[in-house]
Amino acid sequence: MAGLLRTISYHIRDIQLKKPLKIFSQKCSSYSIRTHTCGELGLQNEGSKVTIAGWVQSKRLDKFVLLRDRTGVCQVKIPEESSLYDDVKHLPNESVLILNGIVKKRPEGQENLNMESGQIEVELESVVQASEADSNLPFQQSKHVQAKESLRLQYRYLDLRRPELQYNLAIRSALTMKMRQFLVEKKFLDIETPTLFRRTPGGAKEFLVPTRSSNKFYSLVQSPQQFKQLLMVGGLDRYFQIARCYRDEGGKPDRQPEFTQLDIEMSFAGREEIVALIEDLLVFCWPDTLQTPFEQMYYNDAMANYGVDKPDMRYGNKIQNLNKCFANCEFDFITSNLSDSNFMVGGVFFDAENVKFLKSAEKDVKTALSDHLKEFSSQDKPIVIASFSNIDGKVVNSVLKKCNEETKNAVVEQVGGNKIGFLVCGQKETILPVLGRFRTHLAKTMLPDLDDRPNKFLWVVDFPLFVFEEGKLESAHHPFTASHPEDYHHFRSNPLSCRSLHYDLVLNGQEIAGGSVRINSGADQKFVLEEVLQEDASELQHLLSALNSGCPPHAGIAIGLDRLVAILTKSNSIRDVIAFPKSSDGKDIMSGAPSEISEEQKKLYHLK
Repeated sequence: MAGLLRTISYHIRDIQLKKPLKIFSQKCSSYSIRTHTCGELGLQNEGSKVTIAGWVQSKRLDKFVLLRDRTGVCQVKIPEESSLYDDVKHLPNESVLILNGIVKKRPEGQENLNMESGQIEVELESVVQASEADSNLPFQQSKHVQAKESLRLQYRYLDLRRPELQYNLAIRSALTMKMRQFLVEKKFLDIETPTLFRRTPGGAKEFLVPTRSSNKFYSLVQSPQQFKQLLMVGGLDRYFQIARCYRDEGGKPDRQPEFTQLDIEMSFAGREEIVALIEDLLVFCWPDTLQTPFEQMYYNDAMANYGVDKPDMRYGNKIQNLNKCFANCEFDFITSNLSDSNFMVGGVFFDAENVKFLKSAEKDVKTALSDHLKEFSSQDKPIVIASFSNIDGKVVNSVLKKCNEETKNAVVEQVGGNKIGFLVCGQKETILPVLGRFRTHLAKTMLPDLDDRPNKFLWVVDFPLFVFEEGKLESAHHPFTASHPEDYHHFRSNPLSCRSLHYDLVLNGQEIAGGSVRINSGADQKFVLEEVLQEDASELQHLLSALNSGCPPHAGIAIGLDRLVAILTKSNSIRDVIAFPKSSDGKDIMSGAPSEISEEQKKLYHLK
């Protein structure tokens, strides 16, 4: 990992990710029996008596011990003809060792420039203390061979010794420190809100917490949404919190049941003010220079051009509408539907020299979208998916085989030469997400330099206020989102036609933040809950009463810290930036949670 060959050096003003390697710019040996850490020793310490401590990484030649802590590795030399080797030779790797010694310059030719302390070694004088590790640990620390993730999660306390994880957690700590600093300087108050609450209507599935009162349950909060709105009503006009949130959802590389977000709310502010605040915050915290303002895109344009509401803007390759090319084709499925304004022949294409990725890409995307494809085919809205290639003038496509030369030439002229990709025919709402998935999958395969391209931030705005899901209206964001002022005249008569003041911040194809301007009218909030969502408004009577007691206009946003740090550290999963994460199926493998409870406990909590 490239980041491990650099140092994280963070100062009061910025996180320096691209300076030569040292995780800590200041000593972390203060308030410790150590005088120095392993990684900070250098020629400047030559001749000094030191006390260092760490984990035994390896021993060699019966006279060297490599000692490791989170700042780096230091070589300890055992003097020749010394009995001190007897004190350490029995210690397995990963044992803890505290020792005294003298810093000496390494003999010429024996320096190791790959180590921060590679020009010196510590000559052992005495062993202060040793804590012997099990000689048969589940896995050893190795930069060449890594244990499977399930085993590493089971023994997370061992996995945390891995430099990659320590690097990621150091970045996370520094980033959150900078965020706090920025917001406090802008007069925001860091306010804690409860985790135990009650059910929130119209949201994601929640975890229930039983109590000793029969049929009475807490609900773990999905987010501090209601509390931060109540803080605005209470006159605490600038709030933030590093908040723990809970949703009863399965785990994915970028999601787990409990997660952390930077939660922000501000009174007397709207969308533009929140956008400006977050851009300034990220400029302050980001290790590289960011150009603001970030690009903005309407939700409808994102779906039409990229097939997803969080497009990756590091590359182009927009979805192409090929309807005109097929105007005179012989393919009945297409010609019989072209008069339907919701029908589309769409395609997504990439430059290529061969077709070797096409079959695997088609299989992967169809598997990933199997539920989506089944849902729409069951509604009698079939789609056709066909791979496409035009390499050196040789055009291959199952749809084009059924078309005349005029149609084929029109497609080739629009798409261009030396391209591969996919054609998808069907209703727009069905095929656009499919094309979006093909675009994302092909980019990962066809663009080997993708992760090295500059970061691209994007604001997506003007989302729909409500969407149809499983035959009923649901909030596209959450039930507290305000209608777009230009559509407010439709709010009560035709709410489905309203845009919302919801906004998402996207980075490299991942949503890293989402927020909205809130409803600040009790009557409007009650209408959404009772008339639109068909929810029991009495469950939110506390909020409705608050909105009717003089509520300022207010807006907020939440930044997903797990995803943001994962992108910043180029990690494959948010599990690599969380100290004790859940597995892909939402379990704590280390402790065995969730676990069964005794019959006595079931009775105590009225579960039996």
